[in-house]
Amino acid sequence: MRVRVRVVIMLVLCLTLGGLFVHAAVTEDKWTPYPDAADLSAGYESYVGQQLMVFGTVTETSEGEMRIRAESDGTAITLRVTETRTAVEPGGVVQVYGTLEPAQTITAERVEVVNSSRWAEFYKYGTSAIGAFGFLLLFFRYWRINRDSWTLEARDG
Repeated sequence: MRVRVRVVIMLVLCLTLGGLFVHAAVTEDKWTPYPDAADLSAGYESYVGQQLMVFGTVTETSEGEMRIRAESDGTAITLRVTETRTAVEPGGVVQVYGTLEPAQTITAERVEVVNSSRWAEFYKYGTSAIGAFGFLLLFFRYWRINRDSWTLEARDG
Protein backbone atom coordinates (compact mmCIF):
# COMPACT_ATOMS: atom_id res chain seq x y z
CA MET A 1 0.00 0.00 0.00
CA ARG A 2 1.33 3.43 -0.87
CA VAL A 3 2.32 5.92 1.82
CA ARG A 4 -0.17 8.48 0.52
CA VAL A 5 -3.09 6.03 0.92
CA ARG A 6 -1.97 5.15 4.44
CA VAL A 7 -1.79 8.82 5.41
CA VAL A 8 -5.29 9.46 4.05
CA ILE A 9 -6.68 6.46 5.95
CA MET A 10 -4.96 7.64 9.13
CA LEU A 11 -6.38 11.16 8.74
CA VAL A 12 -9.89 9.84 8.13
CA LEU A 13 -9.69 7.65 11.24
CA CYS A 14 -8.34 10.53 13.36
CA LEU A 15 -11.09 12.88 12.14
CA THR A 16 -13.71 10.23 12.88
CA LEU A 17 -12.33 9.76 16.38
CA GLY A 18 -12.29 13.54 16.93
CA GLY A 19 -15.90 13.72 15.78
CA LEU A 20 -16.86 11.01 18.26
CA PHE A 21 -15.18 12.99 21.07
CA VAL A 22 -17.15 16.11 20.13
CA HIS A 23 -20.38 14.10 19.90
CA ALA A 24 -19.79 12.58 23.33
CA ALA A 25 -19.19 16.01 24.88
CA VAL A 26 -22.29 17.51 23.27
CA THR A 27 -24.64 14.66 24.26
CA GLU A 28 -23.19 14.01 27.74
CA ASP A 29 -26.21 15.47 29.58
CA LYS A 30 -28.57 13.20 27.67
CA TRP A 31 -26.64 10.06 28.67
CA THR A 32 -26.00 11.05 32.30
CA PRO A 33 -29.30 12.47 33.56
CA TYR A 34 -28.36 12.14 37.23
CA PRO A 35 -26.65 14.90 39.21
CA ASP A 36 -23.07 14.29 40.32
CA ALA A 37 -21.49 15.15 43.67
CA ALA A 38 -20.65 18.70 42.56
CA ASP A 39 -24.29 19.33 41.53
CA LEU A 40 -25.59 17.84 44.79
CA SER A 41 -23.32 19.91 47.01
CA ALA A 42 -24.15 23.12 45.11
CA GLY A 43 -27.95 22.73 45.10
CA TYR A 44 -28.92 19.80 47.31
CA GLU A 45 -32.45 20.99 48.13
CA SER A 46 -33.44 21.27 44.46
CA TYR A 47 -32.85 17.51 44.00
CA VAL A 48 -34.74 16.31 47.12
CA GLY A 49 -37.45 13.82 46.14
CA GLN A 50 -35.84 12.90 42.82
CA GLN A 51 -34.53 9.53 41.71
CA LEU A 52 -30.77 9.54 41.31
CA MET A 53 -27.73 7.34 40.95
CA VAL A 54 -24.54 8.02 42.89
CA PHE A 55 -21.16 6.30 42.97
CA GLY A 56 -19.34 6.54 46.28
CA THR A 57 -16.78 5.08 48.64
CA VAL A 58 -18.22 3.51 51.79
CA THR A 59 -16.95 5.26 54.93
CA GLU A 60 -19.16 3.60 57.60
CA THR A 61 -21.58 0.71 57.78
CA SER A 62 -24.22 -0.23 60.32
CA GLU A 63 -27.36 -2.36 60.37
CA GLY A 64 -29.45 -1.43 57.32
CA GLU A 65 -27.52 1.68 56.34
CA MET A 66 -24.14 3.02 55.28
CA ARG A 67 -22.39 6.31 54.71
CA ILE A 68 -20.76 6.98 51.37
CA ARG A 69 -18.48 9.73 50.13
CA ALA A 70 -19.21 10.75 46.54
CA GLU A 71 -16.70 12.90 44.63
CA SER A 72 -16.66 14.70 41.29
CA ASP A 73 -14.80 17.70 39.90
CA GLY A 74 -12.87 18.08 43.18
CA THR A 75 -16.06 18.38 45.23
CA ALA A 76 -17.11 15.75 47.76
CA ILE A 77 -20.35 15.11 49.60
CA THR A 78 -21.13 12.55 52.30
CA LEU A 79 -24.51 10.82 52.07
CA ARG A 80 -26.31 8.42 54.38
CA VAL A 81 -27.83 5.48 52.48
CA THR A 82 -30.77 3.77 54.17
CA GLU A 83 -32.55 0.47 53.47
CA THR A 84 -29.43 -1.40 52.38
CA ARG A 85 -28.89 -5.12 52.64
CA THR A 86 -25.56 -5.19 50.87
CA ALA A 87 -22.43 -6.36 52.67
CA VAL A 88 -19.62 -3.91 51.92
CA GLU A 89 -16.55 -3.05 53.96
CA PRO A 90 -15.48 0.54 54.56
CA GLY A 91 -13.29 1.54 51.64
CA GLY A 92 -15.42 -0.40 49.16
CA VAL A 93 -17.10 1.36 46.25
CA VAL A 94 -20.85 1.15 45.58
CA GLN A 95 -23.37 2.44 43.07
CA VAL A 96 -26.60 3.55 44.77
CA TYR A 97 -29.90 4.12 42.98
CA GLY A 98 -32.69 5.61 45.03
CA THR A 99 -34.66 8.64 46.16
CA LEU A 100 -32.86 11.66 47.60
CA GLU A 101 -34.25 12.70 50.96
CA PRO A 102 -33.59 15.75 53.17
CA ALA A 103 -30.55 15.79 55.52
CA GLN A 104 -28.21 14.23 52.94
CA THR A 105 -29.97 10.87 52.90
CA ILE A 106 -30.76 8.47 50.07
CA THR A 107 -33.46 5.83 50.43
CA ALA A 108 -31.90 3.07 48.35
CA GLU A 109 -33.90 1.03 45.90
CA ARG A 110 -30.81 -0.75 44.63
CA VAL A 111 -27.18 -0.92 45.73
CA GLU A 112 -24.59 -2.49 43.45
CA VAL A 113 -21.13 -3.29 44.76
CA VAL A 114 -18.34 -2.14 42.43
CA ASN A 115 -15.48 -3.10 44.75
CA SER A 116 -16.39 -4.88 47.99
CA SER A 117 -13.27 -3.64 49.78
CA ARG A 118 -10.34 -1.32 49.19
CA TRP A 119 -8.21 -4.36 48.15
CA ALA A 120 -10.62 -5.56 45.46
CA GLU A 121 -9.39 -2.94 42.99
CA PHE A 122 -5.74 -3.83 43.63
CA TYR A 123 -6.60 -7.50 43.09
CA LYS A 124 -8.28 -6.74 39.73
CA TYR A 125 -5.35 -4.64 38.50
CA GLY A 126 -2.80 -7.14 39.83
CA THR A 127 -4.37 -10.13 38.09
CA SER A 128 -4.68 -8.11 34.87
CA ALA A 129 -1.00 -7.14 35.03
CA ILE A 130 0.05 -10.77 35.61
CA GLY A 131 -2.12 -11.89 32.67
CA ALA A 132 -0.69 -9.18 30.39
CA PHE A 133 2.86 -10.07 31.42
CA GLY A 134 2.19 -13.77 30.71
CA PHE A 135 0.76 -12.96 27.30
CA LEU A 136 3.75 -10.77 26.37
CA LEU A 137 6.16 -13.43 27.60
CA LEU A 138 4.56 -16.12 25.45
CA PHE A 139 4.12 -13.78 22.48
CA PHE A 140 7.78 -12.80 22.35
CA ARG A 141 8.84 -16.42 22.91
CA TYR A 142 7.31 -17.35 19.55
CA TRP A 143 7.64 -14.05 17.67
CA ARG A 144 10.39 -11.48 17.18
CA ILE A 145 10.65 -8.00 15.69
CA ASN A 146 12.73 -7.72 12.54
CA ARG A 147 14.39 -4.33 12.98
CA ASP A 148 15.40 -4.08 9.33
CA SER A 149 11.85 -4.15 7.97
CA TRP A 150 9.97 -3.45 11.26
CA THR A 151 7.76 -6.51 10.94
CA LEU A 152 6.96 -9.46 13.18
CA GLU A 153 8.46 -12.79 12.26
CA ALA A 154 7.92 -16.23 13.71
CA ARG A 155 10.91 -17.59 15.62
CA ASP A 156 12.35 -20.83 14.33
CA GLY A 157 12.16 -23.78 16.66
